[in-house]
Amino acid sequence: MTEVEEVQAAWGRIVRWLRVNAPSTAEALRGPAADADIAALRDSLGFEVPDVLEVLLRMNNGSCAKDTTQTLPNGRVVPLSHVDSVIFPFGKVYLGCEEIVATRAWLLDLAQEAEGYWQPYWIPVIRDFEGAYYGYALDASGSSGSSGVPVHQYVEGGPYETRPRLSLGALLTSFADGMERGDWDVQRPRVVNGSLRWREE
Repeated sequence: MTEVEEVQAAWGRIVRWLRVNAPSTAEALRGPAADADIAALRDSLGFEVPDVLEVLLRMNNGSCAKDTTQTLPNGRVVPLSHVDSVIFPFGKVYLGCEEIVATRAWLLDLAQEAEGYWQPYWIPVIRDFEGAYYGYALDASGSSGSSGVPVHQYVEGGPYETRPRLSLGALLTSFADGMERGDWDVQRPRVVNGSLRWREE
């Protein structure tokens, strides 16, 4: 099985589990990314979107369909994340094309103050519900759009944890296994009024 096929299979299992067990959370999944979405992402990155990410985005363009915005008294518009956006353990959200662009831009700005924290060829794909300081990113430094793109975990104020043997397909498979088995690390999937909630027990 190629990595692209592994991503497709794992994501299919996740979506099926959500639709059967947590339909309210399943409604937070956007439809497939369109050609224009992928093109805009590619233009923002400045290089080709790795095929493993493109195939995932073309299945569902993130888990932020229920997110909204709020206008502050000073006129600034800020995003409001919906709790159903969280589909992965430890409060993690799956980013669509627009969220990838915005999160990456923010992290690149942060890297100007904290040298080495973020590199231009890292692509955030999964981030913490509370913000962009924690998450998982693809390292596209040598991919040229091909398979075999490693996934790294990043944390606030700490080193970028390199896990070169972990692929996007393997990460998604571990999440799918955790949903079906009923545990992932120390967290367990629980459904409350149709919404998925990962909790430690």
